[in-house]
Amino acid sequence: MAHKHHILIIDDDLAMCQLLQRLFEDAYTVTTKNDGMSAMYWLAQGNLPDLIITDLDMPNINGEEFVSNLKNSGYFNEVPFIVITGYSGKEQRLKCMKLGVHDYFEKPFNPKDLVFSAEVVLKHSLKKFSIL
Repeated sequence: MAHKHHILIIDDDLAMCQLLQRLFEDAYTVTTKNDGMSAMYWLAQGNLPDLIITDLDMPNINGEEFVSNLKNSGYFNEVPFIVITGYSGKEQRLKCMKLGVHDYFEKPFNPKDLVFSAEVVLKHSLKKFSIL
């Protein structure tokens, strides 16, 4: 059986976590966390997702700090990120892209666009790490 990609979803809004889990659970293994701190703890346990989808506005460690911490780490810096946020504006989007985020969605977003973006990011990262 083929490896199922693992997606880590981080959002402090329970309804959003549930929505995202339902969107991805048929095709992927999904783990949800409600803030950056619990996600960091989960990662520190040796878990390595293929993609992280995170909100920006969260308690403890916000999404921007979370992305920055992982992108500056040696172990997790290659994990791709997609940001989903209630923030609007080009400044925040540009800041996230400079951190290395692969895609950025403002709420409300089209779920089909998000699923397509995740598929593209995962295909790209799979090619990047495959040995041919």
